[in-house]
Amino acid sequence: MWKESRDKLIVKKRLQIYTAVVIMIFAMLTGRIFWLQVIQEEIFVNKAENQSTRWITEEAPRGEVVDRNGNTLITNRPVYNLTLNYLGLQDQDISKVVEELVKVLEDPEITVEAVQASMKSQTSRLYEPIVIKRDIPIETVIQLEERRREMPGVLVETSTQRSYIHGTVLGHLLGYVHSIKDELEDPAFADYGIGDLVGKTGIEKQYEFELKGTNGYRQVTVDANNHPVKEVSSLPSTPGNKLQLTVDLDMQQVMEQSFDAMTASVQEKFPKAKAGAAVVLDVKTGGVLAMVSRPTINPDDFNGKSLTQAQADYYFTQEPAAFTNRAIQGSYVPGSTFKPITGMAALTSGLLDPDEKIVCSGRYWFKPYIKCTGVHGPLNYAQAMAKSCNVYFQEAARRAGIGMIGQIGEEFGLGGRTGLDLPFEGKGLLPSITWQTIEYANRAKKINARIDEKLAEFEAQYRPKIDAASDESEKKRLERELKSKINTWEAERKSQLSYYTTWHDFDTYNTGIGQGYNQYTIIQLAAYTAALANDGNYNTPYVVQTIYNPDGTVKSEHIPETRKVNVEEWVLQATREAMTYVTKPGGTAYSVFINIPESIGVGAKTGTAQPGRTGYEKMKDFDGLFIAFAPAEDPQIAFAGVMEFGNTGSGSVGLVARDVFEYYFGISGNEDQAAEPAASRPAAKPAAVPVPAAQETGASDDNSQDNPGTRSDGGIEVPDPYGSPVTEVTQNENPDRPDETPST
Repeated sequence: MWKESRDKLIVKKRLQIYTAVVIMIFAMLTGRIFWLQVIQEEIFVNKAENQSTRWITEEAPRGEVVDRNGNTLITNRPVYNLTLNYLGLQDQDISKVVEELVKVLEDPEITVEAVQASMKSQTSRLYEPIVIKRDIPIETVIQLEERRREMPGVLVETSTQRSYIHGTVLGHLLGYVHSIKDELEDPAFADYGIGDLVGKTGIEKQYEFELKGTNGYRQVTVDANNHPVKEVSSLPSTPGNKLQLTVDLDMQQVMEQSFDAMTASVQEKFPKAKAGAAVVLDVKTGGVLAMVSRPTINPDDFNGKSLTQAQADYYFTQEPAAFTNRAIQGSYVPGSTFKPITGMAALTSGLLDPDEKIVCSGRYWFKPYIKCTGVHGPLNYAQAMAKSCNVYFQEAARRAGIGMIGQIGEEFGLGGRTGLDLPFEGKGLLPSITWQTIEYANRAKKINARIDEKLAEFEAQYRPKIDAASDESEKKRLERELKSKINTWEAERKSQLSYYTTWHDFDTYNTGIGQGYNQYTIIQLAAYTAALANDGNYNTPYVVQTIYNPDGTVKSEHIPETRKVNVEEWVLQATREAMTYVTKPGGTAYSVFINIPESIGVGAKTGTAQPGRTGYEKMKDFDGLFIAFAPAEDPQIAFAGVMEFGNTGSGSVGLVARDVFEYYFGISGNEDQAAEPAASRPAAKPAAVPVPAAQETGASDDNSQDNPGTRSDGGIEVPDPYGSPVTEVTQNENPDRPDETPST
């Protein structure tokens, strides 16, 4: 009985304990529920809402680009991009997901290493989607959607991508976009994401912040599988601004087709002719009407993609490499296209009159006795320009002096960036007094440093020996050796400083005919030609005419930036008229513009340059250059171009100018000129002397008589526009000295 009571008591106590524990547990649960649902209700409601909603970026379309007539050059197209969402990978074996992705795609560009490298490069911005590949095909999208559960974190996002409507046409000028990289360090790009595309070259880079636009956002609710359920709110994106260029698409296509055709033709005789550039400007405004660089680029090759090895070789390693925009980055020895500058310098100096005749006997009479294209006899300014006479313009350079030549060159923008609204414009080199002062100081510094280092080596070599000499005779012998070496190198210092840090007369002669140190970009040559044609009004070249807001209203309109060159009007007029004789019978470009009616008229200057660069054989390989403007009386367009290894300007890139001018003036071959009655066309001023039929192909425009493939024009008569008496110039006292070639 007692034992039974004791067992009941134990059970009762245990029940009481269990009851207390249960009550305590329920009290704790009730308190926790009260804490969560009442006290922290607002906090957890916000957390729940945030965990069930996502902010999705809506990429803004970049602004379109059109030509002067509204023809679309760049637009956008929808694409699918393959991305990795790092948040979706947090609870996964990332390596396994990446391996599965690579296995499914079987894309040689998407490897485990490539994906891991992309993730590593984005370590500091893992909250943003990691773009693995842009513009994937729809077949790949379907594959990924079918296996979505096997690859969490792998997403396909839609966006827009640049579409370059005309392929390679205007490739260098338009530029391209590619993934942002170094720009992220620039505060100006603070609003950009790691996967954004930005302009890297051309218009795309120069006007990046006009074209970019503002991204939009959508807030959507998602289910447990991150599938969108409904849209909560949205902030629409704002497209980038629209750019209207000064470029004429039709003229651009004519010039590109012509350049390619002429290059192929020239290659038959000069196989190295594979590269070059040309620019056409609106004389009145400075607007770029057309710009060509060869070899060309296709912007779509870089459009957020990785280059293939073949593409990388084409753009960067082959010769000639295609990546460089030769129209604004290539520096070229101008050859005879520089002679109008020399002529204006001589006329401005007052030491040359356009009526004066200088006798050409086939070579110049001062060292280095540079040859001419022929024995021209007495020539005045216009005749010398027409014949491209080296002797005349070397004498003009001697009279003007390098100071005046540099001054006139600077007035016309040579040796300095034009201010064109494209990135990476080259500067060129005008050997003015200012340039000489800086250049020669740098050379002197290098020469002195090099020789001082050599002398220090001698001191270090001999001084210990002298100090350690056992007898006086040995010490004196070593001192004499040291002094002899020092004297020898001091003499070498004096010789090098005298030669390399001093401007010589022959430098002036070489400069006068466009050789020597002269190096200019094609856009500089075009701008100088346009300024000469435009009564000395220099317009800064530009490409973008109008910027439109997304709603179509005008944001800004380009106003031409004009300055007046400091050259007298009569000098400009005499030079323009002299350049028209280049295209008349006997001139070096007569055959080029034979279809252009005399009522229009063209002023031009041909050029053959010896660059002296790697790959050019001396006296064998030459660049062909050409500048021109039209109409002669009231110029509207100006042209400048170069064909590397083209041999002559009139036989290479000059023919591109011909095709562009004939397009601009609506001329089609010989038919148009033949259809125009001869009586309705004004005669030349004065009438030209007839040229023998066998010689109507135009004269050689080179700077050396030894140039193969060209001929002397010494037998062709150029009309004398002034009818002036001959002024003999005293020649070298030693005319039998062997000829020497120009310094390059």
